[in-house]
Amino acid sequence: MSTSDGLSDIDKKHGDPRVLANLRTMRHSTPHWALWACLIWLSLSVVSAISFDLDAKDVSTEVSIEARGTKPFMLRIMPLGASITQGYKSADGNGYRKWLRQQLRYAGWEVDMVGSRKTGSMRDNNHEGHVGFRIDQVAKVAKKTLPQKPNLILINAGTNDGLQDYKVDTAGERMDSLLTELYDAVPGTTIILSTLIPNGKKPVLVSEISQQYRDLVAKRRAQNDSLVLAEMSTFIKSTQLVDGIHPTADGYEEMAAVWWAAIQEAENEGLLKSPTSTSTNNGTISKSREKALDDSTADLDLPAYTAPAQPTGSSYGIRQAGQVDCLFLTMQVVLCSSVFALLA
Repeated sequence: MSTSDGLSDIDKKHGDPRVLANLRTMRHSTPHWALWACLIWLSLSVVSAISFDLDAKDVSTEVSIEARGTKPFMLRIMPLGASITQGYKSADGNGYRKWLRQQLRYAGWEVDMVGSRKTGSMRDNNHEGHVGFRIDQVAKVAKKTLPQKPNLILINAGTNDGLQDYKVDTAGERMDSLLTELYDAVPGTTIILSTLIPNGKKPVLVSEISQQYRDLVAKRRAQNDSLVLAEMSTFIKSTQLVDGIHPTADGYEEMAAVWWAAIQEAENEGLLKSPTSTSTNNGTISKSREKALDDSTADLDLPAYTAPAQPTGSSYGIRQAGQVDCLFLTMQVVLCSSVFALLA
C-alpha cells in the first residue's frame, strides 16, 4: 500500500533512507518539466524527420511532349540489349524503337540508329539487340558498334540473367563493368540504363536485378558519370506482356515513353553531347539521308509518364542519412520511455 508520499510500506520498511529521499524528490519535484521536455524533444525530432523525408522525395519530373524545334546536334543512338531491344513479339518487329525515333524527330532531333543488326519494318532499323543474351554476352556484341561512336546508348539488358538464374547477385557488378567498357570506348557518350520490365516467369529475380541497377546508377551519378536511369519496372504492367516476358504493342509504346522521359532528363541536365566524327560519319546527317531514314515526324502523343527522381549520389546519401535519422529517433523514443517509467 502506498502512502501520501508515494512510497509503499515495503519501501519504507526496507529502503535506505537516502534512496527514499531521492525517490521522493524525483517523483514529486521534477516530473512535469521532465515530461514536457521529452515530449517537445520527441515532437521536434519527428517533424524534422518528416520534413527531411519530404525534401528527399520532392524531385519527381513530369515529362511533356515537346513541339518540333531545332536541336544543336544529331543523336547517334545505339539500342543495346536482348530480345526486347530487338522488338521480339511485336507485330512490326520494331518494338519501342520506331515509337521513340519518331518522338525524337518530332521534337527536332536528327537521329541515326546504329548497330550491327537490322530488323523491323522501320527504315532506320539498326540496333544491337540479341535474343536470349545475358549481360556478359551483350557486353561482347556491343564492341561491334562502338567504332561508330554513338553519343547515346540505351541499355535494356539483364532479363535473361534472371530467366536463366545466372549469377543474379552479381548482375549489377557485371553491368558496372559494361558501363566502364562503353565509357572507355566512347568518351563523352551518354548512357541510359533501364530497370527491367515486370516478368511473369522470374519476377523476384528480375526485380532484384532492377534494384541493383538503381544502386549502380546512384553510385555512378555521384561520380558525375553521364548516366540516367529509365524506370521501366513500374510503368509497364505485367498485364502488358505477351508471354510473361515480352511487351504487347501498348507495352512497347509505354517503353518508348519511358526512354523519351529519360532522354529529356539527360538533355535538361546538359549530359547530351555532339557525336564524335568517324571515318564514315562526320557527326552530321544530310537532308536526303534524314528523309530516307524517317518513317514520320508527326506527333505520336505517347502515353503520359511521370518520371520518378533520379537515384543521384545526393539522393542516395539522403536515403542513407534517413536511415541513420530513424535510428536516432528510435533511440530518443527509448530514452524518453525510460524517463517516463522512472517518473511513473
